[in-house]
Amino acid sequence: MKRLKCLVAIAAMTVGVVATADAQEINRSTMARKMRQNQEELRQYTWQTKMTFLVNDELRRSDTFTVRYVMGGMIEKMQIDSEVAKTKIRRPDGKKLSKKELEAAKEFIVDVKNQLDGYLSPLFAEKAVATAKVLKGDGTIILISQNVMNSGDSVEITLREATHKPVSAKITAALEGTPVALEVTFGSIDYGPNHPARSITTSEWQGFKLSIITENSNYKSNPI
Repeated sequence: MKRLKCLVAIAAMTVGVVATADAQEINRSTMARKMRQNQEELRQYTWQTKMTFLVNDELRRSDTFTVRYVMGGMIEKMQIDSEVAKTKIRRPDGKKLSKKELEAAKEFIVDVKNQLDGYLSPLFAEKAVATAKVLKGDGTIILISQNVMNSGDSVEITLREATHKPVSAKITAALEGTPVALEVTFGSIDYGPNHPARSITTSEWQGFKLSIITENSNYKSNPI
């Protein structure tokens, strides 16, 4: 799969909906500033990430990491736990998937996740919001954008109307002709920035449905 140069760090999104174009531009500029600020604040935290890999909705392995930002804005992960299923995955003809094939499937869906995570980086999130169609839901604002990173992709962001804080995001696209999707639920740190609390990445590989469920928790501010 052709790799895209995507930022992996996820920032929370804030946007204002107003009547005039001039005021809207001001609010969009403020939104971009807040996204960058939120990302900078997240770099001051350490947290735990649990990644669960599924094949045809069957759990294959689960890995838990301690995560933090390091020099240059890169993310460093230290594995603290791992569980691997002992049962075998079979094709429709009964043939078992080899260990090498399972590793290839895992590498494929991780690559998909990394590319889709890039949509919520400040670079692409700002572009998505700037071109979004704005809808109002029940106490929410829904922003829908298309053709953000690739032709035919779609980005949907839901925010609470009262606070303009993100509730969820959904990205659908096709990478090298393969349908892919990412659904994110956002959480917030007490007196701190927003963060992606849970996400589900899905795609297909050699006739199998692949998924990664990512859960982030235990955010702690790094000592100065």
